[in-house]
Amino acid sequence: MDDISKGLKIIELVKEIMKITKKIARHQFDQFDITAPQGMLLGQLIRHGKMKVSDLSRKMGLSNSTVSGIIDRLEKQGMVQRIRSQEDRRVVYVDVTPKFKDAFEKNFKDMEKRFEEILNRADEKEIDTILNGLETLKKVLDRYVHK
Repeated sequence: MDDISKGLKIIELVKEIMKITKKIARHQFDQFDITAPQGMLLGQLIRHGKMKVSDLSRKMGLSNSTVSGIIDRLEKQGMVQRIRSQEDRRVVYVDVTPKFKDAFEKNFKDMEKRFEEILNRADEKEIDTILNGLETLKKVLDRYVHK
């Protein structure tokens, strides 16, 4: 297999993995009538607490405008709220609404447990291989981006 074919194979595998991951998570998100990106954003807020849009964008690997659109839709559903900083009124944070937080937090933990159960079917050597391969891929991509 030549280098281009290997590169394309890596991209195909990553896309397939993301597709399967979304399919597994879909059940959890369907309960709240939200999309996978909306669920991922809510997951970030549940895990890390209130965040600025720019920080959410960086963590999710999406543009500020894309994340703002996701927030707009979640805000209309009453799931998130924008909060102005008391110290600097120009800074706006996003957080999960108290009404929604408990329900989604349990859902998010259930989803994490589901992925743990899936990965518990792999032996330690397989897990190490997966982690090493993903870390190597990230290093290679980082070198390209930061050259």
